[in-house]
Amino acid sequence: MVMENIRAELRNAEERYRILFENIPGATAIYSGLDMEIVMANPAMIGFWGKDSSVIGKSLVKAVPELEGQPFISLLQNVYRTGEAFSAKAAAAVLEVNGLLQTFYYDFTYSPLRDVNGNIEGIIHSATDVTELVLAQQKIAASEERLNFSLQSAAIGTWNFDLSHDYLFLDALGQQLFGLCEEGGLSFEEVLQNVHPDDVREVYNSFMNTFHADSDGSCDCRFRIITPDQGIKWLHFVGKALYEDIKTIQHFAGIVTDITKETAGIEAQRKLQYQKDNFLSIASHELKTPVTSIKAYAQLLERMLKKEGDLQKADMMTRLTGQVGKLTILLEDLLDVSKINNSRLDFKRDYYSFNEIVTDNLRDMDFQENKHAIETNLSFMGNIFCDKMRISQVMNNLISNAIKYSPDRDRILITTAQRSTDVVFSVQDFGIGISKENIERVFDQFYRVSTAEAYSYQGMGLGLFISAEIIRQEGGKIWVESEENIGSTFCFSLPLHNNIR
Repeated sequence: MVMENIRAELRNAEERYRILFENIPGATAIYSGLDMEIVMANPAMIGFWGKDSSVIGKSLVKAVPELEGQPFISLLQNVYRTGEAFSAKAAAAVLEVNGLLQTFYYDFTYSPLRDVNGNIEGIIHSATDVTELVLAQQKIAASEERLNFSLQSAAIGTWNFDLSHDYLFLDALGQQLFGLCEEGGLSFEEVLQNVHPDDVREVYNSFMNTFHADSDGSCDCRFRIITPDQGIKWLHFVGKALYEDIKTIQHFAGIVTDITKETAGIEAQRKLQYQKDNFLSIASHELKTPVTSIKAYAQLLERMLKKEGDLQKADMMTRLTGQVGKLTILLEDLLDVSKINNSRLDFKRDYYSFNEIVTDNLRDMDFQENKHAIETNLSFMGNIFCDKMRISQVMNNLISNAIKYSPDRDRILITTAQRSTDVVFSVQDFGIGISKENIERVFDQFYRVSTAEAYSYQGMGLGLFISAEIIRQEGGKIWVESEENIGSTFCFSLPLHNNIR
């Protein structure tokens, strides 16, 4: 009776142990003897093998025959002989699962099991499937390898800023571009040691401004490096900070490239631009005096011919005076373009009634040669601080264009209004309009809409460019709303803060 109770208690204990073993979260198996007979294996381990519970009681190599030729059986036998545990990380194992031989990766440990006398009687095997992690790491490594290959092929260096130690780490090409040879991290001051003295402050500020609270976290600057042979090399340094939260930068990295060739081209282009602007400036100045004289003589001859009663010749002189006037405007435009490109456009500002500028401008314009009725809605009644002549120049250009590009229409609408803290001037015509693909470029220098109809109108494409620059320097904005064959509305706004009085 006592023995039966003991046996029952042992059976209960074994059952509890089996249930506990099978419910161990990790994959676990127990082997006995040198042939590694599978004494126990929980469902997780059996699942790793791609088998079922029939493997219990079989040797490992018979239960999982694809393990033959792989190192695992000999590793187990070595642990059994020596009593020394063995562990591995991300070890590859080829197993037949769902009828297919597949490669899996495991972290595993083989630990000896000893009896009460210390003799080895088996091995406990625990394993974790890390296949997804390893495959993800392999993909990342492959991506990094492709990226590095692409960067090297494109001659792009990389850098990474260690925020905890204030060190800048450059890859091999980055160090080469900066003319450095030190290994490991460098302080930003050390990185700047070969930067041209005139550019150091700009580079330092561009980098450090990234850490300001109101920054978007980007860094972008171009600067010169003094090479070992005392030559000059241009670099482009670009980076972006990644934020952990609104205020904390988690990561700051970027690229650096050699732009010496591109910069040389830009410098050559700037030189040509300077020569062109200089030519335009000299030519405009030199032509202005004789053109003014021609206009004066033409006006004098016109008056003399009218006195003599020769109206036909007087009319011809009137037309000549008009053409000379157009030439004068062209010369003034060329001179303004030269001043704009050299940042020498002058302004003489004072307080003026905005609507008076509009009405004076309309009064001075010659509408006798056109049939357009000018309708006005001048609702703004304040003064504005500006250069009257420059703003008149813009208004004149916009109104002249409205008339020019609506030859088959008979009205132009001009309005002024206050919108929030701005005064807005607009000119609406009902003429040929502008297509969507051209609307973005109408304020570019020398740009003219590339349609046969538009090319039938005179002009060099300077007026809107000059107008846009005048409005920009007055602190305002200029824009156009247009639809092809419907018409255009050109507008500009000027700020009123500190203006109205």
